Amino acid sequence: MDFQPVERASEAFQQSLTAEEIGKVCRRAFGDAATPVSAVELGAGMYNNVYRVSLAGRARPVILRVAPDEGRQFRSERHLMRNEYGSVPWLAVIASLMPQVLAAW
Repeated sequence: MDFQPVERASEAFQQSLTAEEIGKVCRRAFGDAATPVSAVELGAGMYNNVYRVSLAGRARPVILRVAPDEGRQFRSERHLMRNEYGSVPWLAVIASLMPQVLAAW
């Protein structure tokens, strides 16, 4: 696989996946026959890592978004990307606090 990660310092918040990890994610998402041909990390994000992955037999590439390891996240950020407000980070924080606010009423 042609793999192009973004080079970062070992202590940087974001850490790239390996080519092997990208292959495992693709097989989990698209089945055992999914074979990544190339993966290019798009380095514009500040929270998650984003890859453009071309798969054998597919005309269009897929976008893979990967959250940081849970140990590197604040409690309010956990599952942020699963949240429907994930595209607007400050709304995701508010949404994650709503159950506690409602319980206090």
